[in-house]
Amino acid sequence: MYTVGVLARRHGLSRSALLYYDRIGLLSPSGHSKGEYRRYSDADDQRLARICEYRRAGMALEDISRILDDPAEVGVAEALERRLVELNGEMDALREQQVLVVRLLGRKDVFACHDGMNMGTWGALLSDAGFSANDMRRWHIGFERSAPESHERFLRSLHMPEKEISVIRAMAAAPHEIFNINRDSGRFMKMFFKIYEGLDREGPGNYKAAKRAFDLCGNLPDRASILELGCGSGGATMNLAQLANGTVIATDVYQPYLDQLVKRAKEAGVGDRVTVGKKDMAALDFEPESFDLLWCEGAAYIMGVDKALGYWKQFLKPGGYLVFSDAVWLARDVPDEVREFWAEGYPEMRFPEDTVAAAEAAGYRVLDHFTLDTVSWDDFYRDLEHRLDDVEEALGDDPDARAIIDISRRENELYHAYPGTYGYEFYVLEK
Repeated sequence: MYTVGVLARRHGLSRSALLYYDRIGLLSPSGHSKGEYRRYSDADDQRLARICEYRRAGMALEDISRILDDPAEVGVAEALERRLVELNGEMDALREQQVLVVRLLGRKDVFACHDGMNMGTWGALLSDAGFSANDMRRWHIGFERSAPESHERFLRSLHMPEKEISVIRAMAAAPHEIFNINRDSGRFMKMFFKIYEGLDREGPGNYKAAKRAFDLCGNLPDRASILELGCGSGGATMNLAQLANGTVIATDVYQPYLDQLVKRAKEAGVGDRVTVGKKDMAALDFEPESFDLLWCEGAAYIMGVDKALGYWKQFLKPGGYLVFSDAVWLARDVPDEVREFWAEGYPEMRFPEDTVAAAEAAGYRVLDHFTLDTVSWDDFYRDLEHRLDDVEEALGDDPDARAIIDISRRENELYHAYPGTYGYEFYVLEK
C-alpha cells in the first residue's frame, strides 16, 4: 500500500493533486490506516498511471473519469478522436502565428526604430500589420495555449522586459485558465491565500446581513453550538461572536488565516467564545448532530453547493440551522463578457430559486433567502483593489500571482460595469 505522498512522487504529482482527484471521485484510495490516513493499492497505482497518460495527451479530467469508470458507454477511441480535433485546431492556430511572423519579418522597417520592446510598441506593430485589438489577443492566446515555450522564446527575442513578458503571457493564457490548471498546486494556492490574507474579509458581507440571517434562526438555544466553515481571517466570525452567546468553532484550511482570526477575536474581546480548527469543509471529523448552527459565507462553492447541502446536514442537530451565502445570477439578460467570465470562474452559478429547490430536495425547510446589499460589494472591492495595488509591485512578475491579480481586477471591473447582473444570496435553512 502507498501513502498519498509516496504515490504522488511515483508519478511526479503534488500531494494536493491526489487529494483533489479523491475529492472529485477520479482516484479514491482503496483503504485507510488507523489514523484515517489514505492508503493506495497497486490497482490504484495502475489507475493513476493511466490518468497521467491521458493527461499528457491533454485530455480533460472529466473525460478521463468517464473513460475509466464506464468504458462501454464512453469509448476511448471516441474521446481520443475528440482530442485529436482539438489538437488540429491548435495546429491551425500555430500556422496563423507563422503567417503573422513572416508578415512582420518581411517588413524591413519593423524593428529599425526600436531599441527595446514593451506591450505598447508591440501592439503598435501588430496594429500596423492590420490586426485589431481582438486579433492581437486571439493571436497571443493561440500561441500561449498551443506552444507556451515557443511563445515565451518569441517574446524574449523581442528584448522585452521580464515584467512585460509576464503580463502578456498571463493575459494570453487567460487568468481563469491558469487558475483552473494550477489551483491544485500547493504553491499556487499559497500565493492565492497570501494575496488575499491582507483583506479585512475574503468576500463580501457585513454585520447587517449576518444579523438578518441569524435572527431568522428563531429556535436557537441560548448557548448555541456553532460551526463556521471557510472562516478565512474572521470577518464573519466576529459578527457571529457578537450575535450569539454560544461558542463558535471557526474552521479553514489555511493556518495564517486562523492565526489572524485568533488575534482579532482577542482584540474584540470574544476570544473566550471563539476557537479555531484547521479543517477541510469536505472532510469534517465532528460527531453527527453536534451543532445547532452551521454558517458559511461565500465558501460553499468550493465543494459545490449541492454536495455541501447533503454532506453538512449530518452535523446538524434536529431542528438545527444552516446559513450560507453564494454567488448567484440576479438578471436573465446578462452581457456575454460577464457570462463568459463566470462560465470559467464559477460555471455552477445559478439563480436563487434553483438553490432553494436544491435545498428542499436535500430535505431542508427554507426559512428565507435574501440578496446581500451592494454596499458590502463596494467595500470588499475597494479593500481588494488597495490590496492588489500593494502586492502587485512585489508579486506581479510571478505567473501565479499575475493570474490571481488579473482575475481579481477583472471581476471588479465587470461588477461595476454591469451592476445588478450577479451578487450574493443568503439562505437560511432548517433541518
